[in-house]
Amino acid sequence: MHILICDDDAAFGARMAEYVTVYFTARSVQVHTAVCTSAAEVLATPGLELYQLAFLDVDMPGANGMVLGRQLKQKCPGLMLVYVSAYLEFALEGYTVNAYRYLLKRDIARTLPKCLDDLLAALTDQRKTLTVHHNRTETEIPLDQIYYLESDLRQINVYGDIARRPICTYYGKIADLPPMLYENGFLQVSRSDVVNMKYVRSIRSYRALLKNGVELSVSRAGYAAIQNAYLEWKGQYVDE
Repeated sequence: MHILICDDDAAFGARMAEYVTVYFTARSVQVHTAVCTSAAEVLATPGLELYQLAFLDVDMPGANGMVLGRQLKQKCPGLMLVYVSAYLEFALEGYTVNAYRYLLKRDIARTLPKCLDDLLAALTDQRKTLTVHHNRTETEIPLDQIYYLESDLRQINVYGDIARRPICTYYGKIADLPPMLYENGFLQVSRSDVVNMKYVRSIRSYRALLKNGVELSVSRAGYAAIQNAYLEWKGQYVDE
């Protein structure tokens, strides 16, 4: 695993590198870390597209961590961002760039282990796929790329982060989707829609709002159970 760490405090960056290296090595995951002290240094890192995870300080001279995060997401859309800061005030802004987590430096010893546990689980999930048959070929779609699936007559449309533009369409029925989906964070919200709960922003007023701006109708008959299932999942997998 390739991990970027950027903090204008070089000593703190070195400690973070040691923390993550010890953690992943203990779990038989090979790690390569690059420790940088500025956004310019990060962007000049060789093989930037190989990195899967970045820990970024927010408050840095020049381009701050938020600006850097947006630049990295443009270059490496699959990169997972974790912001590490001395200040809580930047937390909400961090999630506007789809940050995976926001950690306070003063709490790092307490919060980092749980964060790394969740990151490892998420990176493992990225290797899980949905196998579909379309255009006479078999295609494997990473579950992490699927925002929702929609039944359209005798076909299933599989949607990703681009609203209303299917990743692919194949012949099938919602009732025949594999149980593996529901075991990995997917939830049926209506007769025709199954959502990936990690991309749900909210479920309220019989509507499910996804993080790409799509709104889906939620079954009125099953609304309470659907909302409870989502809130239970959110409470288990998303930190307050």
